[in-house]
Amino acid sequence: MDIMDLYFKRYRGSAEAKDYIAWATGNLYKFSRNVKVLAGMSLTNHHNLFEIEEIFQKAMQELGLQTPAELDCVHHYVKKLHMELLYSGENAISVVREIYQTAITYELSDLQEEWQELSDATDDYLDGDNSHAYTKESLQHWIVADARKRWQLHIHPLCFDVFIEQKIVSVDTSGQLTLEFERGFLTIECPWRIRNAEMILLGETDIKSNAVALEDAKELLVGKQIKQVLLLDHCPLLIVQADDVFLDLFHASSYFDGWTIGDEEELYLFSMHGGSIT
Repeated sequence: MDIMDLYFKRYRGSAEAKDYIAWATGNLYKFSRNVKVLAGMSLTNHHNLFEIEEIFQKAMQELGLQTPAELDCVHHYVKKLHMELLYSGENAISVVREIYQTAITYELSDLQEEWQELSDATDDYLDGDNSHAYTKESLQHWIVADARKRWQLHIHPLCFDVFIEQKIVSVDTSGQLTLEFERGFLTIECPWRIRNAEMILLGETDIKSNAVALEDAKELLVGKQIKQVLLLDHCPLLIVQADDVFLDLFHASSYFDGWTIGDEEELYLFSMHGGSIT
């Protein structure tokens, strides 16, 4: 069991002995004494929840793990529910209702608005007069299709406003591609391309095969002003709009980091192996 899943249950007051044991069993490789003790409790049928929670807290301290915030656990839970809809529509109706109810419970207005239409449709089908004549199959198909589209286009909530209106001062192509801003930088170690609203103008493979393209990259980017920075976190894809051109960064490795972006103060983000953002 994932630590976020376990803490979500803890916050809801529904964590059971088997949940702690499942978490410990999945973390035996970390060589923690208390994790081993907790995992070993799977061999007995007598579980004292108070004792198990005490051992769990010791294991957390032993591993140096921090308690995740409740809202982070909630978003993790909703994300997993959303993922269920990508693969099967079998439980689509109940999953949508659970997502929407979670949004209401935790007063997540943006999430509630995002799933409002599908929630209304499921309510109409199950509890209303089904004025749209939904069938179970048609509703499941709609839910899955919408969920898949929404997943691919989901924008990460990270705020990149600090970079807006900054100019790209220089572009270094001697190693990996590095952009210097007026008060920040972007280092690229993954596939990239530069495009306008109509077509691709230049890409990573162009530079690898044509040294002249190095100067083209500088000409396309240097002096341009950043208008928007978006992160599609489920792809993952970072998009930087600089005046009339767009720089797309596509993380394409499960072993290597993809890109790093930072300012001159506190913001420092990088795309880790596998595409996770830290």
